[in-house]
Formats: sequence, structure tokens, C-alpha cells
Amino acid sequence: MYNKACICSYAGDNYSGWQRQKNSIAVQNIIENALSQMYQDDIKIHGSGRTDTGVHALGQVFNFKSNKYFNNNTLLRGINSILPNDIVVYDIKDVTLNFHAGKSIISKTYEYKIINQPYNDPFMQKRALWIRELIDISQLKNILNQFIGTHDFASFCVNRTKKDNTIRTINFINIKQDNNSISIIINSNGFLHNMVRIIIGTSLKLLKDSIDHTHIKYIINSRNRNIAGPTVVPFGLYQKSAIYNHNNIEGLNGIPDKYLI
Repeated sequence: MYNKACICSYAGDNYSGWQRQKNSIAVQNIIENALSQMYQDDIKIHGSGRTDTGVHALGQVFNFKSNKYFNNNTLLRGINSILPNDIVVYDIKDVTLNFHAGKSIISKTYEYKIINQPYNDPFMQKRALWIRELIDISQLKNILNQFIGTHDFASFCVNRTKKDNTIRTINFINIKQDNNSISIIINSNGFLHNMVRIIIGTSLKLLKDSIDHTHIKYIINSRNRNIAGPTVVPFGLYQKSAIYNHNNIEGLNGIPDKYLI
């Protein structure tokens, strides 16, 4: 039995998210069908995380096992010849049998993209949130910094998620600005359903309403989704990368250095 770890990118416009669906088309369905065609067997994959409908990915990691072996270059060319143009696998590595793209992960990074200018960018349609009013980056940083650390994020997820453990640790939040393009990059040990989009929506609302950044503590402590701000549109969100650690799995090899710490 062989275990492959793969890294892929996809545009989420045409899919009902990452996770396999029965009544709609998800990215996982498409990749599994392509691999099953190549291997002439029923191949199931495990992803590093789920993305919602319309959300994109830059570095989604998945793994699968098979008792048939393909050379990685051959597999890479083959799978990309079958996949549609909006899904691309760009790296494949052999890993130990106990590697699991989801369970072996130590943190994930998401990126949210904003176009901040008086007029929209036609080339970023369905790729970024457009905000006409000028964003005060310094104030936005003050707000977002309140989320860093270990908190109960019950106020920042959909209600049906609250039956689960809602405590998560945000390791860092960075803001990058390039002219009129703003990227908010968030790394955490795990994310709740819609967590990033509600954090961004709440932060932008506080900024727009000129509410002091310390109000975030009140929202966190309330554990009440109705107290937090809106959920921003999905198409500005990108699953950026999954981070693994050699110490997690004995003998882990082949994962690119940028996914290791």
C-alpha cells in the first residue's frame, strides 16, 4: 500500500465547496473521479480542510492510498490532463502510511483579499471583496490583533457548529497592502465554519462604525453569533496553506519545506 500527498489549487466558483457531496459537485468529487480513472480503482482522498461554496484554494493538501504505484511525475501529468482547468495539482510526494492530510496538520493559513478603491476591478470579479470607502489599515490591524491567541470563537461561527468545541488558537494575523489590494492572512490551529469570513466581516463593521477595537473582547465573551458582524462574501477567501511538522509522523518525507515548520 502506497500513500501520496498532493498539493492543489482551485477556483471555487463552480463547486459546492471542497467536501464530497451527493447532490452537487464538489472539488473532492472531481479529484476522486480523476484519480479513480487513472488507477482503475475507487480512490478516496482526505483533505487538509474544508472550503465552502465559492471559496478558493492556493495550497490545499490531500492524500490518498493505493496498492498500485505511479511515478509522481507520471501521476502529476496524468491527473492534470483529466482535471478541469479550474483545478490543478502542482506537487505530489510519497509519504509514510500514517500521514493524513487533515489529522496530521498543526495549523492552516487562510487569506482574504479586498480591493479598496472607488471603482471595482473587473479582473478581480469573484476573486476579492470590493470596498469603495478608504480602509484605515492601522485601525484594521488594531481590531484584528484582538483575535490573536486562544479564545472561544462561538460568536464567529454558524450556529450549528456550536455543538462542537469552539475554542481555537489564532497564531498570527498579517495584513499586506499592494496599492489598492489588501490581503488579510490568518493562521490558526483550526477554523470553525465561516470563522474567517465572520472575523473579517465583524472587523470591517467595527471599522466602518468607528467602534473601538476593544469591543472585540465583548463580542468574544458574549459567545453570541448575533452580536458579531456580517459574514463577508466567500469569493474573497483563499485556503492558502497547510502546515505540518516532521515530528508529527515518524519518517515523514517529501512534503515541500514551505509546508513544514
